[in-house]
Amino acid sequence: MAASDGPPEQTIRRWLAANGPADVEIDAIEQTWELETLTASDRRRIGRALEQAGVVCEPPLRRAGRRDKLHLSLAAETSATELAEPVVEPEPEPEPALVEAPEPAPRREQAPPGDGRAALRLAPLAIALMVVGSVGPWAKNIFVVDYGLDRAGLLVIVLAAIAGLLLLAHTRGGGRAPLPLAAALVATVAVAVVVTEFRELLDDDLVGPAWGLYAAFAGSAAMVAIAMLQLARR
Repeated sequence: MAASDGPPEQTIRRWLAANGPADVEIDAIEQTWELETLTASDRRRIGRALEQAGVVCEPPLRRAGRRDKLHLSLAAETSATELAEPVVEPEPEPEPALVEAPEPAPRREQAPPGDGRAALRLAPLAIALMVVGSVGPWAKNIFVVDYGLDRAGLLVIVLAAIAGLLLLAHTRGGGRAPLPLAAALVATVAVAVVVTEFRELLDDDLVGPAWGLYAAFAGSAAMVAIAMLQLARR
């Protein structure tokens, strides 16, 4: 194995890459490094140089005798990658942090248009108008006054009580739909009774309607509206 330009270990590496493994004697190593004889320090130094160049020496140079054959070959990883460029693996991109979506706020049930809860508070006022109007004067002239109890006022009072009880049961019974409907029908009957009285009085030339009849009509109509609002909200 003749010497050439460059470090001796590189010369041996190139020769092995071109020709394959070789068995040499100690003399070949001495000639390559241009030494007369190998000392212990030379063996260690040359052994490290061969190892760094990717050359495997069996047996190791530091333990080989003068008559031993040295088997030189390229290390497996060196022969496979000696001409390859170093591969730089890209750094893994950091995974995006998972952001938990906020839990949706509990949806509040919205009352439909025409919410009757506020109007329900006016039911006692409407009942009071029906009762007071039925007790008050319904017809009068210069000499005579007819009160509601003298005509159909008592019926209007009973209807007001029934409609009020139906709405009260509606509020305490979980909002059952038939109750506001029944209250609206009862209040409608009261409106019909009052309107009938109006027509009779308008046809009578001697007497005319008084304020009690107007109050009873206003209270009855208000009860119809309140009951229908409860039904619409349901």
